Amino acid sequence: MSTSLLRGLRALEMLGTEALGVSEIARRLGVDKAGVSRMLGQLHAEGWVLRTGARYVLGERALTMVTTDPAGVRRRATRVAAQLHERTGLTAVVLRLSGDGSQPVAVAGPTDFLEPDEPFEHLWSTAGGVALLAQLPDPELERRLAVSPWPRPSAAAPRDAADVRRLVRAVRSGSAAEERSWTIAGVSCVALPWPLLEPAPPYAVLAVGPTDDLERDPDAVRQAVRDAVAG
Repeated sequence: MSTSLLRGLRALEMLGTEALGVSEIARRLGVDKAGVSRMLGQLHAEGWVLRTGARYVLGERALTMVTTDPAGVRRRATRVAAQLHERTGLTAVVLRLSGDGSQPVAVAGPTDFLEPDEPFEHLWSTAGGVALLAQLPDPELERRLAVSPWPRPSAAAPRDAADVRRLVRAVRSGSAAEERSWTIAGVSCVALPWPLLEPAPPYAVLAVGPTDDLERDPDAVRQAVRDAVAG
């Protein structure tokens, strides 16, 4: 087996448990960042990985090959995403908390437009991330907000930690987390926590797509996401 193939498989194995950036993957593989960047670019082009800001996660092609799912979470997530996509026409994603980032568990719909204008590393940079943060205990939430200087991917994104706390309180009170061009110009998202009965990391369900598509009937999208997490 070729060395490059082994490295690619090892990278996919790493991304199966957490979202990682180029530097960390290169460090663990013991190779230079330029080579890892090229490898990830090839894997991304073929659908094996997906870029979420400054980190990479498993893509849809890799997720379909995962067979171990003792709690049935991936099967349920795949069904939820497919139904939400069919109902709204938007891209539907089920996320789970993974380290300091998030990992897609299921994706239904196109993802080619989900490349951010600027790399982002923090959960509060997306509505899906806010829906995950809302499920964390306050001490853990505060740990993740203790960042200085405050990074902001765009003028529309949360301005500071107080802004994120306000969004988290709203989600905990039952509102959806919503974004408009936070990280990708012209892209909007509606997200809600997806509580599971078994012990598990936080999950979230979201509908994301071009702002014009979502704004045709935002109330219908919100209701569709609510029905998805309740189903």
